[in-house]
Amino acid sequence: MGRPERPVDASGGAVAEFASELRRLRVQAGNPTYRDMARAAMYSASVLSSAASGHRLPTLQVALAYVAACGGDREGWQRRWRQVAGEQPDTAKPLAMVRPALPRPAQLPIRPSGFVSRTGELRRLGAASTAPVVISGPAGVGKSELALHHAHDVAAADGQLYADFGLLGPDGSAARTVIDGFLRALGVPDGQLPFGADQRAGLYRSLLAERRLVVLLENVSCEQQVRPLLADARSSVTVVVGRASLLGLRGVRRLRLDVLPRVDSIAMITAGVPDRAEAEPEECDRLAALCGDLPLALDIATRRLAARPDLPLRLVTGWLREPGAALDWLRIGDLSVRDSLFSAYLGLDDRARDLLDRLAGPAPERPGPQAGGSAVLVEDGLLEELADAGMLRRGRGSGTYRLDPLVRALVADPAPYRLVAASPDGPSWTGRRNTADHRTRYADQMVPVI
Repeated sequence: MGRPERPVDASGGAVAEFASELRRLRVQAGNPTYRDMARAAMYSASVLSSAASGHRLPTLQVALAYVAACGGDREGWQRRWRQVAGEQPDTAKPLAMVRPALPRPAQLPIRPSGFVSRTGELRRLGAASTAPVVISGPAGVGKSELALHHAHDVAAADGQLYADFGLLGPDGSAARTVIDGFLRALGVPDGQLPFGADQRAGLYRSLLAERRLVVLLENVSCEQQVRPLLADARSSVTVVVGRASLLGLRGVRRLRLDVLPRVDSIAMITAGVPDRAEAEPEECDRLAALCGDLPLALDIATRRLAARPDLPLRLVTGWLREPGAALDWLRIGDLSVRDSLFSAYLGLDDRARDLLDRLAGPAPERPGPQAGGSAVLVEDGLLEELADAGMLRRGRGSGTYRLDPLVRALVADPAPYRLVAASPDGPSWTGRRNTADHRTRYADQMVPVI
């Protein structure tokens, strides 16, 4: 049983009397806990408790939610509230016209179809917790699909909010833009928006605490973008998705995704092209390997195969084994494995790119550790940077890594330079350096690379 409520200050006049009547209604209903009332009222227990404190008159919506949770007469309490608020009762006016119903935004993108496995990850996401969760992992690993699947599963009573930070700046301005949009979606008129950014963020977090919302923030690249949007809200769920683990954020749960286990990769292909997968199980396994068990690559492959029911798997896998063929083929519409991996490549610093070029390139002619052999001398942290970006996969043994065929094909692309962006000053280009000039730079530790 919770602590007894403080007595209502009788000097509060009509507001205090209104609070006392709310408390009497609660006693008549069997004195339910505010936590039990919150489940029915769709407001937090603290908001309902404050409504009966007598310090101030609660909003009409909160008062009626309190009354409904206790089984009271909504129409009668509506008239009583308006009397206390100084309004003349108008029993002919229906409740819906007294104040518009709160908007219920439904901003989540469509639930992904063909979602396979990730049962362990979904179980971890569904664990009871009030902390926001950060889902991270390399390009194409299925972070967005998992987050969307979870968000739709826990879609809350008061609505869904969604923001893609991919086109926003990597600083606090992104948070301000998103918070303004969310406040408007939650029904806050422009004229009632606080002036300062901190006050708007505070109002947003207050609404998270008062309502039951699910919030999905995608393509987050740094902590500054989302820190003002995070709150320990018992009634709402916030999911942050990005390649980085955002270790600078406190009080969050973290879930890092890797490529699929081979059995789940095969299940994904089987779900897309069941007849051919059953007829050629060995080729199904080869296709999964050629796709690096990467969910994005597997999704594109199964879509392309479904569009060509006359194409045997053995012909596809035979062709994809040709150098560079997989990256050329794994593209459909605006989805491209090459573009996805290359965006991760561009995010590396120069030293990490140099090392990746060396690992994927031909072995040096002079004696020494081989780029594709048993071990390579590297500086501290570079391999971890490559692994976090999805350019290397962590091996089963401690401190071991492997280079997937798709990444090797990307780095071995014969085009030495690529156009990144055009500007009034001319095009901006990036490309691999001559790795022969950098083969003696990595000398801190010996790490196996398979």
